[in-house]
Amino acid sequence: MAYPALYPWLAWKYREGLAERRGFYPANVTQLGRLKPFWIHAVSVGEVQSALPFVSAMRNGGYGGPVLLSTITSTGKTMARQEMDSLVDAHVYYPWDVPRVVDRALDALSPRIYTVMETEIWPNLLLELEKRDIPAYMVNARFSEKSFIRAMNNRAFWSRILSTFRRIFARSEEDEARIRAMGVDPSRLCRVGDSKVDALMERKRNVDGSKLAAVMGGKGPVFVAGSTHPGEEETVLEAFAVVRRALPESRLVLAPRHPERAGEVLSLALQRGEACLLSKWAPGWTILVVDRIGILFDLYGHSDAAFVGGSLVPKGGQNLLEPLAWGVPVFHGPHMEDFHDLAGLAHRAGLARLIEGVENLASAWIGSACPEFDTASFGRRCEVFLAGIGGASSKTWEEIASDNKKLLWE
Repeated sequence: MAYPALYPWLAWKYREGLAERRGFYPANVTQLGRLKPFWIHAVSVGEVQSALPFVSAMRNGGYGGPVLLSTITSTGKTMARQEMDSLVDAHVYYPWDVPRVVDRALDALSPRIYTVMETEIWPNLLLELEKRDIPAYMVNARFSEKSFIRAMNNRAFWSRILSTFRRIFARSEEDEARIRAMGVDPSRLCRVGDSKVDALMERKRNVDGSKLAAVMGGKGPVFVAGSTHPGEEETVLEAFAVVRRALPESRLVLAPRHPERAGEVLSLALQRGEACLLSKWAPGWTILVVDRIGILFDLYGHSDAAFVGGSLVPKGGQNLLEPLAWGVPVFHGPHMEDFHDLAGLAHRAGLARLIEGVENLASAWIGSACPEFDTASFGRRCEVFLAGIGGASSKTWEEIASDNKKLLWE
């Protein structure tokens, strides 16, 4: 009911792809709709990365039909074009969850199956898919503690909406338990692991290491602080100052979670000494502030140790798997609510370490760069760890394909 009043604001905020968000599509998409595509929704960058190994598993599994990918953010679209252009047939912006927009979108797109990556739930679309008897699946499903508590305050509603999914593929035992507690029939639940493991290994295989070789070349260890938030950069910079006293040739890459904050972060860094933006780097840099998206994973591959942000401040943490995929020691703060299970597994394997402030972080970085640290052994342990928790994408595709043999190959 609020849609007419909100429309001017929505039209301004989402002016990129506005027609598609309203359910109006170009000719190539409506033509694809006549072929009944397999629709995969991945809201932004992280979800697109999770979708990559899933689509690869589809193609490797013999599915040659049309695939439609949707995102909500422009950064998600950029990542999709960068990573998945050869695997999908078209990209669209996701339709607004307003009944008449949903009807228009589904009439045009006519998907044979709908799959959402992680926990992106739009009730009107899901209810309409159910009404039209179009199978819906949730892949790599996760509910943070905060989201779970909110959902339980309206359990009947969430139970009804989640029941629209034919199957929900949970990321972890904890996620599975939370979804069950929300009223989902256990027969619809399947725990397969974290698709992001497969996504990272796929990305690692495709990384062109030469792109950053010139930037990252030089003497001394490199420490990366990734996906940092306000309140964390100050701690990182203070810790790095301590590290420099012990390791004068060390360097720091500081990557704010939101690259538009790069100027602000650069100003903080310049108070500590020499610093520059990645887009304006010069040989001999000491502190490099990242002002580009989609490059942090590659930077971890050039580092000696990492700090994962969103964890010293209450933001739920970020993905520890990115540095671990490169065999890089990883440190994080106490706020890892969104990655609680993964952090626990990494700690038990001796691959991650909790830090709580400047001195902790400085000593952790210094220790990871000392001659006694066995880098090769640590890397092998990371490989074993990741192999043990991978494979979720293939398992998920096998289950969906088994459920829909006629739909997929008719």
